[in-house]
This record gives sequence, C-alpha cells and structure tokens, in this order.
Amino acid sequence: MKSFIACLAVLMFATAAAAQTSHHRYVVESATPPSTQGKARSNDESVGVHWLRSYSTADKKKTYSLYEAPDADAVRKAAALNKLTVTNVNEAPVDLDSESDARSGNLPSGMHRYMIERTFPAGALAGLDSATKAKVNATNSKFGAQWVTSYANSDETKTYCVYNAADEAAVRAAAKANNLPVDKITEIPVASTAK
Repeated sequence: MKSFIACLAVLMFATAAAAQTSHHRYVVESATPPSTQGKARSNDESVGVHWLRSYSTADKKKTYSLYEAPDADAVRKAAALNKLTVTNVNEAPVDLDSESDARSGNLPSGMHRYMIERTFPAGALAGLDSATKAKVNATNSKFGAQWVTSYANSDETKTYCVYNAADEAAVRAAAKANNLPVDKITEIPVASTAK
C-alpha cells in the first residue's frame, strides 16, 4: 500500500510538473481589451491560459497582451470564451532585456509608451550582448527614447519592443540610428499586470 501511495504521489508530481513546463508564452494582439474580472480569469483557467500583462492604446481599441498557455489554440479558445477579438497570436518565449533603468515600469513625465513590432533576418540578434545593448541604449538616449523590454519568438526574427519616448518620431529616429527595422509602432499608454 505504501508503494502504491508513493507511486501515486510521484505520478501526481510528474503530471503537475509536465503541466507547468508545457506552457508557452504568447503575445496576443486584440481589438478589444482583456478583462481582468473573475469570469475572464475563470474562462482562461478552464483552458489552461494565464494572463500576465497588457499594453493598450488610450482608447483601448488595440491591446497587446502577454499570456502563458499550453498552445495557441488554448489562447484562441480563452479569447472566444471572453468575447475577445484577436487579430494575432504569436509565440514569444524569449525576453530581450534592455538592461536599462527604463525597466522600472514607471512612465517618466513627458514620455509616451510605444509597442514597436520588428522583423529581423535569421541570426541578426545573435550578437545582442551587454555591450551591444549599452550601445543601443546610448544611441536611443540621444533621441530621447528608452528601450524598456522586448518579447521575441524562439528564433528571434519577430520582436515586440516596449519603448518610452517623447513621440513616435523619436522612436523612429533612434531605430534608424541603431539600424533597427520598424514594422509598426503603436502608442500604448495603458499598462496593466496580473495581480
């Protein structure tokens, strides 16, 4: 009986560990803001999805949200349960830390927050070390821009970068000076995180 209970405990632990490690992180672009209400969280949990944070436009007509989920289908199922209009779901398991003071999360006075979508050639971010990040941050500061953080897909060809800057022109000028691509820029002044 003791061996049965021990085996059962090991099986339960292994199942729980597998469930925890099978989650992936996704950046979800939606046309409606995610709800942080109990029903939405309950719906998310019912399909194994966990909301981490969101960045929204001032009118909340466009939102970029970070979720953990077993797969993209689970994210879409949770979105349907929550009546969330999803335009894109992209896996983003990689954090590209800016190594700057802008990571504090507070938006400095006179600054706006932007989401910059970038597409890189394969291998372009392979040399993104501390020295390269310091150079990017120094160039950004010349234009009044601050790189906060970035989320990237597994091969680091698609990134979602959060920046603070006085205006969009500053973000574009800093990107050009750093020889960084800009696919799309969206102002996202509203930020919220899971509690």
